[in-house]
Amino acid sequence: MYCRSDYAYLLARLMAAVSDPFERFAAECELSVSVEAISLAPRDVVASPVDADEYFLVTLTGPRAEAGSIHLVIVIPPTDKRAAPTARDALWWLAADAWAIERADGDMERWAATYDYPLESAATKRLFERQLRQTSTLRALLCGSQYQQLLELYEGEVSASGGRR
Repeated sequence: MYCRSDYAYLLARLMAAVSDPFERFAAECELSVSVEAISLAPRDVVASPVDADEYFLVTLTGPRAEAGSIHLVIVIPPTDKRAAPTARDALWWLAADAWAIERADGDMERWAATYDYPLESAATKRLFERQLRQTSTLRALLCGSQYQQLLELYEGEVSASGGRR
């Protein structure tokens, strides 16, 4: 006889088996994703909400509390049919950022060249440092080979799509 928590676990595993590969990865790694709609300030108060982007604070945590968590703001345009971002959205973008850092071997000049960012810009330096920290936290969340698996999942999907999301 299964108890309620066993049933929830089995149901989550079943759902993960038939879902998106990033969603399946999140379930297999016991990642928790929380999504909170947030307000943006300042905003255009006379613009119709129908035409406005929606902003979500997404928090990714793993099974080990000491590994920390990653916070990411995901924007969904009004033309998108999704009501909110998913684990897939968060993992895809986190993997994309980490993949670029890894390909540049953690070197800011090589990383900036990937995107044609101006190397002398303070904004470029801030973004690079933020993504270095984010990549470090992602590595800590995903123990062992999971981090590399996520990067391979991302690279495989990008290669299959010809570089488009």
